[in-house]
Amino acid sequence: MSIIQFKEANCKNCYKCIRSCQVKSIAFKNEQAEITEKECILCGHCFLVCPQNAKYINSSIEKVKGYLKNGDKVYVSVAPSFASCYKDATFPKISSALKKLGFAGVEETSIGAAQVSRNFGELMKEHKMKNIITTCCPTIVLLVEKYYPELVPYLAPVDAPMTAHGKMMKEVYGSRIKTVFVGPCISKIHEAQDEAGGGAIDAVLLFDELMKWLEDEGIDLEAEDPDVREMKATINRLYPIPGGIIKTIDKPVRKNYKCVAVDGVDRCMEILDSLKSDDMKDYFLEMNACTGSCLGGPGLKEINHPFLQVKDRTLRYAKNRSTPHAPVSEDVKLDFSHPYKDRSAHKRQPSEEEIEQIFVKMGKTSEDKKLNCGGCGYPTCRDKAIAVLQGKADIKMCLPFMREKAESISNVVIDNTPNAIVILDSDFNLMEYNSMAAELFKLNEKNYVGRPVSMIIDCDDIDEVKQSGENIYDRKVYYKDLGITVEQSTIYVKENSMYLLLIKDITEDENQQKKINEMRAETVEVTQEVINKQMRVAQEIASLLGETTAETKLALTKLKNYIQESEDERIY
Repeated sequence: MSIIQFKEANCKNCYKCIRSCQVKSIAFKNEQAEITEKECILCGHCFLVCPQNAKYINSSIEKVKGYLKNGDKVYVSVAPSFASCYKDATFPKISSALKKLGFAGVEETSIGAAQVSRNFGELMKEHKMKNIITTCCPTIVLLVEKYYPELVPYLAPVDAPMTAHGKMMKEVYGSRIKTVFVGPCISKIHEAQDEAGGGAIDAVLLFDELMKWLEDEGIDLEAEDPDVREMKATINRLYPIPGGIIKTIDKPVRKNYKCVAVDGVDRCMEILDSLKSDDMKDYFLEMNACTGSCLGGPGLKEINHPFLQVKDRTLRYAKNRSTPHAPVSEDVKLDFSHPYKDRSAHKRQPSEEEIEQIFVKMGKTSEDKKLNCGGCGYPTCRDKAIAVLQGKADIKMCLPFMREKAESISNVVIDNTPNAIVILDSDFNLMEYNSMAAELFKLNEKNYVGRPVSMIIDCDDIDEVKQSGENIYDRKVYYKDLGITVEQSTIYVKENSMYLLLIKDITEDENQQKKINEMRAETVEVTQEVINKQMRVAQEIASLLGETTAETKLALTKLKNYIQESEDERIY
C-alpha cells in the first residue's frame, strides 16, 4: 500500500499538489490526483499543501499498538527533533511518557547518528570519493536514485541514523525485539520498509501521531523517567538543524572536502544539477529535503512552531544531559555500510511531432498562446504536453485554454441566439448585452456598458423583481418609442447579484395577428350583412310562401358565432 494515500471524495481538482511537487510524480486521472509511486520521493509537500485534506499518511500506529498488546518488547528510537515540537519537553519527560504507553525502552536516534558521523569521517579521511552526499535524509536518497542515477556513486555508502540505531538496539536487546522510530519524516517509512535496511526498524510513527496517542491516553509530558538513559555524545543531537551533521565531524577530519549544507528539495536539485553538468569535486554535501532540515518535516503538520523557536529548543536540548547513565547500545560497533542503487523510471520521451499535436488540442497554435502560467501544476506548457503524452496529465488541466473554450462556446451561443440578452448589475447598470439586443434597442452607435438600463429599457419589471423576489417570465411589454412588442423575462441571479433579461421580439407576430383579427372582424361584418339580407329575402319569400324563417336564422347565427369564437381563441 502506498505511504501517502488519497481521499478521492475530497480532491477538488485545484492542482495545488502538482504545483508543489518538485519532481511531478502526481498524475491526474479521472478527475482525481494520484501519486505515481515509482516516481515519488516522499517529500510530503503534497500532504502539507492540500487545502482539502485529500491526502493522508498510511499509519502504523495500530501495528505498534498490536505489538504492545501481544506482549512484545518494543523499543523506541526518538528523533532529536522531538525537542522542537513538544514545548518544554526533555528527553527524561518523553521517555517517561512513552514508557507509560507500554514501551520497554526509549533511546535517542542520535546514538545511531554518532556512528553515521564516524563513518562519514572515515570516508573523508580516505578521500576516495570525488564528492560525498550525506544519506541521512531518505527523500534525498530517493531523489538521487530516481532522478540523478549518475550521481549514485556520490551517495555515502552508510546507513541513515534511524537504521543504524535500529541495528544497534537489536544487537544489544535481542533480534526478537520490536523497534519503532518516532520522528517528523514520512520517507522514514520507506527507509524502514527497504530491504537494504535489513529490518532494523519494524514501524515508524510521526510526531503528530504520537501527540494524538498521548492525548487519547491522557498522558502529559510533565513527569520525568527516573530510569532514563541519555547518550554521552550529545553533539549528535544537532543532526536535525541545518548544518548540524557537519558540526558533528571534527574540523581536521573535514580538511579534504568543502562542506556545504543545503536544505529544501528545490535547492538540493539545483546543486545536483550542478554536480551532474559541472566538473565539481571535493564537496561534502549535507542535504536535507525539508526547508529547515528535520525541524520542518511533514510529520509536524499539526505542530507548527516558528523556526527560530524550534531551533533554539533543539540547541538547548543538545547541550543538556540530566543523567550520567548512558544506554548500553551507544558503545556497540557494527557494520553500517549501506548499498544504494539506480531506481530511475525510464519514461517514454515523446517526439516533437507528438508534442505539437497536443499543443494543437490545447489551442496553443502560436507562441503567444503558450503562457507557461503554471496553473496546471507544470512549469511550462511543453512540460504539460509531455505529461499528457505520458498519461500523467489531462488536456483539460490547462486553465487558460478551458476558460477561452468556455467563453468561446458561450459567446457563440449568446451571439447566435435569436433573442436579445441583457445582463445588469445590482444597480441596474448594463454589464453586457448581445448583438440581438444591440439591434433591437438601437445600441450599435456606441457602447452602453456601464450605463443605467433605464436609458434603453423599461425598468418597471426589474423593480418588481427586486421588490418581490419573484422572477417574471414571458411578460408582454410594448416599447412605444421603438414601436416594438416583446416577451420579456426578468430573472435575478442571486449567486452573482445580477439581473438577466431575456427578450423575444414578437412585433411581427403581433402585427400579423392584428391583420388576422381585422380580417376576422371584416368577415363577421360581411356575414352579418349576409344574414340581414338573407333574413329580408327569407321574410319576403316566407310572406309569399307562408313558411317560417326560423331554421335559416338559426343556421346563419351559428355560423356567425363560430367565426367570433375562433377569433377570440386566437387573440393573445
